[in-house]
Amino acid sequence: MKALVFAVTLSLTLAIAVVAQDSKPSPKSNGASRQPAEAAANIDVAAIQKKIDDYTAAIKTDPNNDKFYGARGQNYQRLGKLDLAVEDLNHAVSLNPSRQAYFIVRGDVFEKQERYREALNDYSQALVCGPPTFDLLLRKGKVAGLLQDYRTTIVAVKGALAIKQDDVGALVMLGGAEQQVGMFNDSVQHLSRAIELNPCNRDALRFRAASYLKLGKRELAEQDANRVRQLGHGS
Repeated sequence: MKALVFAVTLSLTLAIAVVAQDSKPSPKSNGASRQPAEAAANIDVAAIQKKIDDYTAAIKTDPNNDKFYGARGQNYQRLGKLDLAVEDLNHAVSLNPSRQAYFIVRGDVFEKQERYREALNDYSQALVCGPPTFDLLLRKGKVAGLLQDYRTTIVAVKGALAIKQDDVGALVMLGGAEQQVGMFNDSVQHLSRAIELNPCNRDALRFRAASYLKLGKRELAEQDANRVRQLGHGS
C-alpha cells in the first residue's frame, strides 16, 4: 500500500485566532502569485486592500507594533498573496514570539504553499505558546502525515480526540496513521468506531480493509472492500 498522504475528506475548519478584530480566516490559495479568481469570488478584495493600506500607514507611524504586521499579513493571506503574508508574519513573530495566533496563521500559509515541515514547526510552536485546540492538533496531525511522520500524527490526533471524542475525521486519520506504523489492531479499533458513527465513510472502510489484510483477516477485508464498491464514488 502506498504511503498514506491522508486523502481523507475531513472537516478541518481551523479556528484561527484573529490578529485583527475584524479579520477572518483566508480562503485556500496555492501560492503568492497564483491567486485564484481574486482569491475567491465571495471576498471583497477592495475592502481587504483598504485594510492592507491602512495597516501599511500604521506601520510607518509605529514600526514596532507586531499587531500591525500580523494583521496586514493575515489580510495578504486572504488575498492569496502568500509570500507577502509570510514576510509580515515573520516580522510579527520577531517582535512578539509568544503570540500563538501568528504561528497558527503562518503555519496555515506554509501549508497552502506545501511547505509542510515549516507548517509543522509553526503548529508545534503554537501549541507551546497557547492552549491546545482540537483544530490545531488535528492540523498538526495532518501535516505530519503529509511528511510521513505518522507517530507525530498519532500523538497529535489522540490529543485532538481527547478534546472532541468521536470525531469521525480524526478517527480515520488516527487509524490510517496507526496502520502506517504497523499498529493494525489499534487501527482496526479506531476505524471501526469511525464506521460505527458513519457507516458510509469510504476512507474508513478502505483503510480498515487494508489493516484486516495485514492481520490476515481476508474475509473481513473483502467485506469492507465490497462495501466500498457498493458505495461507489460517494462519501
